[in-house]
Amino acid sequence: MIRAKFTCQQNILNHETQTATVVLTPVTNSATEENLTFWKFTPSGHIELQICNPAAFAQFAVGADYYVDFTAV
Repeated sequence: MIRAKFTCQQNILNHETQTATVVLTPVTNSATEENLTFWKFTPSGHIELQICNPAAFAQFAVGADYYVDFTAV
């Protein structure tokens, strides 16, 4: 498993389709010692999700940090 730490930059709901676009980018090196460690190994990138489940896209708050775990299947 690989763990990364991302910040939610956008959570924009398209009212016509009821689908949200959620964009996350790696944490910066400025907030905490933990963020500095994550930033050192993942200094750039982004994750963009299209979510059509209101309960799911409501979980993403702009400005909040999230751990992202990558596990091979």
